[in-house]
Amino acid sequence: MTRLARVVAVSLTLVALAGCGAEPAEPSPRAVTSAEAQVLAVSRFLNFDARTRPFETTYTLSGVDVTMRGWVDYVAELGYASVSGEFGTEAVLWTDSSIGAIPRDAGADGYPVLPIPTLDDPEWQIEALDAGSSALGALVATISALGSDRPDNPLLLQQSGALWLRTDVIGDTAVTVFGAPPSDAPVTDSGPPDVEAVTLRLWLDADGLLRRAEVFVNDGWTSVDFPDIPGPELSIPERTG
Repeated sequence: MTRLARVVAVSLTLVALAGCGAEPAEPSPRAVTSAEAQVLAVSRFLNFDARTRPFETTYTLSGVDVTMRGWVDYVAELGYASVSGEFGTEAVLWTDSSIGAIPRDAGADGYPVLPIPTLDDPEWQIEALDAGSSALGALVATISALGSDRPDNPLLLQQSGALWLRTDVIGDTAVTVFGAPPSDAPVTDSGPPDVEAVTLRLWLDADGLLRRAEVFVNDGWTSVDFPDIPGPELSIPERTG
């Protein structure tokens, strides 16, 4: 399985959590060209090369609007965000295997306050990260999987059904919206592109830098925006005891 296919496998978990199909097809979808596949292939490597990408998203969990703003360090494989809703505000820390939450107010900019509290702080609630157990777990796992230390295989992306969906604009930046392939299995059906199989959309600028990702969760698409601004390098603090 390719690295990009593993990202899609996580987003498919979101569809299982939602329990229904995707929304209607976007206009005029088609298979990606060779040049477009090259752009798509470098997108996750560019995240890794940047090391840390700030992100922000709002999603609905059990009827409650939840806002999350933070950073993911693709080299350290670590994410840290402020999550707020009717329940208050928490700081959430996750790796590829665990996720923890601690009551903490966000900074004035909505991002969590640094440094990260030491892990022996008794307020931490830490558990295994299971992308299949909650929308939050699947969402942060998808965000973290959007980085890789090498480009994906553009030919394999073409063969496995990566789609061009449309062009768009984020702020003043022109982007192309791609549908990630549902797996790395070659597509043998010569019929129209299966847009309803797409569970992950990637909004890339002309260089392949990710500006927005969309994942299907809770009966609809959740947008995660990635501002093109620097972010701090993250590290798990040592225990004080």
